[in-house]
Amino acid sequence: MIYNSILEAVGRTPVVRLRSLSAFGSEILVKLESFNPGGSIKDRAAVSMITAAERDGRLKPNGTIIESTSGNLGKSLALIGATRGYRVILVIDPKAPRSMVEFVTALGAEIEMVDTPDESGGYQWPRIERVQQLLSVTPDAFWPDQYNNPDNVRAHFELTSRELLDDVPEFDALVTAVSTGGHISGLSAAVKKELPDAITVGVDAAGSAAFGYPFSKYSMRGLGLAWKPGNLDHSVVDRVHLVADYEGVATMRVLAKSEGLLVGESAGAAVFAAVHHAYRYPGSRIVVMAADGGVNYLGESFDADWLRSAGLADQIDTAGITTPEGLIEAASRPANEQVPIEYGLTLAND
Repeated sequence: MIYNSILEAVGRTPVVRLRSLSAFGSEILVKLESFNPGGSIKDRAAVSMITAAERDGRLKPNGTIIESTSGNLGKSLALIGATRGYRVILVIDPKAPRSMVEFVTALGAEIEMVDTPDESGGYQWPRIERVQQLLSVTPDAFWPDQYNNPDNVRAHFELTSRELLDDVPEFDALVTAVSTGGHISGLSAAVKKELPDAITVGVDAAGSAAFGYPFSKYSMRGLGLAWKPGNLDHSVVDRVHLVADYEGVATMRVLAKSEGLLVGESAGAAVFAAVHHAYRYPGSRIVVMAADGGVNYLGESFDADWLRSAGLADQIDTAGITTPEGLIEAASRPANEQVPIEYGLTLAND
């Protein structure tokens, strides 16, 4: 197939059945969003948000896109900037993978580093404050605001869901990381229209406040927030699983060695939650959205020295999450159980 732009290659990502982790009589299917040209599910949201802004005049020709990102959306926006002629300024923090920085700068994007955290130890609010400063001094600037932009949700409600349901018309559970709230809210709302009995499990980092739990520091990238994003619709999420750093990182490493799947940290967390869901609901057919690939993390989560320096190596060994069998056992007794959303602290900020 011949495309007129790399952006036309967004979507149509494959679904792969897990062989070694489909336990408890269940089937776990993983949709690999790393096959998008920017390497993640964020390509879908970015194209939707930018195209809508072009259409209604919020983003003008030769304008500037400014956004706060921990990694993947920055890659997507850099691709759009390079193909459609926009200046792109990305506000990041020290947790951003080095490979992401190299990717976006190769495409011509500019980096603004925020290296001073707020009083809670997080970088998200300081990054957004820097975005606001840049918007005030940059002519013809547009902020996609991935956390609150409904075009983020719309991309997944209208397109990603249709693609998924075409490939997997029947399933019992959708398991996906929360992130900005865009893909879980859009996907779940659309899935529930066609499969009203399907359970949606929102996967978040232990320490994230997106569902109203107290915020604390965590290591995983690609999921977790210090606040509830506007795009996150609690009403379409049935259960929440707060995954510990060592559980998510260990799972991505096991997937690489046992399944040949190089996925990112949020995908590792989602698969861990899916295995736990299989334990709780034997015989289920479970779909997992693997939001990005593992290439971003080769020098970190896949590196033994980095694991030791992050304090995760001993936790992974103690938990025994080094083989598929060890992962299945650990997922049956996770650090945090899945919680039905109506029974937890999950509505505290609604």
